[in-house]
Amino acid sequence: MPFAKRIVEPQLLCRHQIPNDEGLLFEDLCAISNVVLSRTLRQLSDLARHACSLFQELENDIISTNQRVWVLQNKIGQIQQTASALDPKKEAVRK
Repeated sequence: MPFAKRIVEPQLLCRHQIPNDEGLLFEDLCAISNVVLSRTLRQLSDLARHACSLFQELENDIISTNQRVWVLQNKIGQIQQTASALDPKKEAVRK
């Protein structure tokens, strides 16, 4: 079972803990919209950063796998050349 490397959770967009002097959280609907929009953009940028990191790790794994497969293909090719160079009539077969 794979272990989780990252935990990405959404944050509350329009929660504000410190009210202004009058006890109001926001002055008007425009302020609320601006706060929600800025927090949404921040979450999207964090999500994009996590996705970029994840795809970078995936690319590194694929590159290392490709290199190992290439080495194995070369070894198989050498074995095939060696096997095709052998003449079964000239080689002694032990019983």
